[in-house]
Formats: sequence, C-alpha cells, structure tokens
Amino acid sequence: MINNSSFNNNLPELKDSYSISNQQIDNFWNDGFIYLRDVLTRDEIEVYREIIRETANIRFKKNEFKPSSEGAFLQTLNLRFDSPQMSQFCLSRRLGEITARLLKVESVRIFHEQALFKQPGGNETMWHQDQYYWPLETNLAIGMWMPIVDCESNMGTIRFVKGSHKYGDLKGASIGKDSKFFFDSFIKKEKLEIIEFESCKAGDCTFHFGWTVHGAKQNLSDLVREAMVITYFANGTRVGKLDNPSRINDAKVFLGGKMTGELADNEINTVVFKKSF
Repeated sequence: MINNSSFNNNLPELKDSYSISNQQIDNFWNDGFIYLRDVLTRDEIEVYREIIRETANIRFKKNEFKPSSEGAFLQTLNLRFDSPQMSQFCLSRRLGEITARLLKVESVRIFHEQALFKQPGGNETMWHQDQYYWPLETNLAIGMWMPIVDCESNMGTIRFVKGSHKYGDLKGASIGKDSKFFFDSFIKKEKLEIIEFESCKAGDCTFHFGWTVHGAKQNLSDLVREAMVITYFANGTRVGKLDNPSRINDAKVFLGGKMTGELADNEINTVVFKKSF
C-alpha cells in the first residue's frame, strides 16, 4: 500500500451531484456513449491525478509491466485496494450517481477499475466491445473513461461507433488484429458513424455501454496519455455465461468467484450509489 499522506487533509470527497439533463440521458441511450465536461473540477483532478499517477506507476515499475493489447497501453487494475485515497476516487458517489442516472436505475455497483497509460508511440487500441470480457447478465453495464491529463487527438483519445450498442453482442474477438478486422467490416457493412474527439480535458469523462464498439488511435505525441477507467453495473445483476477465458478470469478476480446465475453481489463489488427517497 502506498502512502499518500500528503493528500489526506484536503482530499476532495466527490460527493456533490453532477447535473445531467433528460435529453443527455436520451442521447446516451440512442448513441451508446456520452461525453461530459468538467465532471471533476480543475482543483479536484489536480489532486487525484497525482494519486492515480503515483499508484499506477508504482505498480508498473514493481511488476515490470509491458504494454498490453498489441502494445496499446500499460494497464493495471483494482487500484482501489492500494490505498484509501484511490478507493475514495473509485467509489465516489458523484461518479456512481452519474452512472445510475444514465442507466435509469436506483443503485449501481463497481465491477473494477484500471489505469490505462498509452505511452508515446503506443499502438492503436483496436475496436472492441468491453462486455466481451465482462461476465454480467445485463445490458445495464457502463464503462467510464477519464483522462487525468489534457489530451489532443494525436495522443490517442477515445472514439466510439455511434449506435453500435443496439446490436448487442456481436461475437467479436478480444482486442487485437482480429477484432480490428472484424469491427472494421461491421462498421462498413452497417454504415455506422465513428465519433472522435479532437481534445479531451483532464477531469472530463465519457461513459459508454458495455456493447458499444470503441477504441483509440495510436499515441503520436511525446507525452503519456494517462487515463482512468471505472466499470459499473446495475445492482441486482446476475453473473452471466463464463464462455471465454476472459470471462472466467474476470468472474474469479472481479466478482469474487461468483458463478453463472448467482447474484453479482460480492463484498468487493461495492454499492457506489443508491437512490434515497
């Protein structure tokens, strides 16, 4: 566990609500993703940037991590268990409430979280559907992506295939050359629109459904594209089919060993937001 004592006294709690309109929620359901600005203030992201960066870099250095997913990024998961400060960010009420409102549910749980640091020269993050990996028997699952540094498009900002979530499980491959070919063909066949962001400010967020096809271009800059990802699902969800090695592993590691058909309610899957009446 790392010592972030220098941040303890003034650590933002991220309890305040973030305003989302009904129109934004409708757009999210139609498009499969949404971009929200200033979810964290500049002061808040400056504090949490250092906590996330320090936690991730200690992991990368200690374990001699190498870029994963065809050289796309350095990746490390479940950082919330490394320190109370990381836990406070990952389990924050603000992010949980946004997720619940977007999903139109009363309560959500955390599945996992990860730091994705795309190094200079980092390869393209090839098209994929996250829920290929998630053993969750629901369509009410969301991935949040937050850059912790200001990003321009040449750093490999996230991009989405608009409306692709409506097709559900497309039976594509895990991230790699096969998934790139598969989803390139799908996008062309269905004449779907690709939405790319020219710039993303630190503390802004995107949220996307688990079946939304997405990826990121190569990092052509000389800066590290540092981002944090948190995955949530609707409370009451059951474990889905463990029909590929990734889902088998994820059920074991991120759902506490729960099996198909069981409620995904392990103690590590904390309820991060519950609506009060």
